[in-house]
Amino acid sequence: MATETVPPEQEEGGKLKYLLIAILFLGGMVGIFAAMYGGDDPPPVAEADTGPPIERSTAFAEPIIEIPDLVPDAGPDADVGTPRTKIIYRYIRDEWDCPGDIDASAARAVVRSYNRQIRNCYERQLKQNHTLQGRMRVLVRVGSNGRVTGTRVSGSLRSPPVFACVRNLAGTWTFPNPSRGCAVVSVPFNFSPRE
Repeated sequence: MATETVPPEQEEGGKLKYLLIAILFLGGMVGIFAAMYGGDDPPPVAEADTGPPIERSTAFAEPIIEIPDLVPDAGPDADVGTPRTKIIYRYIRDEWDCPGDIDASAARAVVRSYNRQIRNCYERQLKQNHTLQGRMRVLVRVGSNGRVTGTRVSGSLRSPPVFACVRNLAGTWTFPNPSRGCAVVSVPFNFSPRE
């Protein structure tokens, strides 16, 4: 008589038990790694380069609140009154807040003398992108000696190389001396391919 060999009975969930333990172990390791190396900071969001932002404060003063010293307790029947808070106003000046003026016709003449070079900044990029067009505004901060001390470029023209080229060019301009220290000149441009 032949004897039949019966495989030994396996314990139910034998392999499943080890799989669950491995998953829990990996989950714990991921949690420890995230706690050690993950920061509270959200991931950085890529932003489109539209040139330097134009930051201008509209507030002329910001209040600073001082908290008064505590008055010692004078007892339950004393009328101490409510302590007053003292508000001090301090003027915070932005480097682009310039009180001076420049004659508009003289400023236009300076910019007009550079129109060909500004157009060349645009046309170089137009060879790369045949549909490039849009508006651009150049803010130029003119110092007391007529030299440009700062430039900002913004607008709907989405071309950082054109913005950089015009910003570098505007930094070389010389204007008439402004009245009262410094002045800000705003120059608009509208670029479109010539037909």
